Amino acid sequence: MISRIRKRFEQATLWLDPEANPSGIVYGVITVGALVAAESTRRETYAALIEASTLALVLYWLAHGYARYFSSRLEEPGIPGLRWIARDLLHEAAMLKGAVLPIVALMVSWACSATLSSGVTAGLWTAGIELLVLELVAGLRRRLAPLEVAAEIALGLCLGGGLLAVRAVLH
Repeated sequence: MISRIRKRFEQATLWLDPEANPSGIVYGVITVGALVAAESTRRETYAALIEASTLALVLYWLAHGYARYFSSRLEEPGIPGLRWIARDLLHEAAMLKGAVLPIVALMVSWACSATLSSGVTAGLWTAGIELLVLELVAGLRRRLAPLEVAAEIALGLCLGGGLLAVRAVLH
């Protein structure tokens, strides 16, 4: 039983692989969460919300990848072109990974015929919980003391709460 739990934990920590840009995961969660929080559920549909959120997320990902590539060219003028931009886009693709769960929550809500307002709430709570779980996994992976893990989880809670606050302020 313990070995299965350890194996699951190790699989979960692969999501936070330092080589795969774990900060991008956080950016992806917050980006989609903020976009969903800002949407007007009175005039939008699930299709429009998911489409707009996905499009904005892809644009944000491309912008991050391009900015990283642009910086590399200025810092090291002799770097090759297309191979490096592909490398930088791949590095920043962690944003897309972080945004998956909130978007899936929207899709599941839509499939269950929930109201758009309920789907938005589900997406926001999913983003908030994802941030909390990311903090928990990062703290446990680093073998922090329980109080330190709790402090890091509190940071995740603040970010997740911030997404809910955006929703409350705008609607």
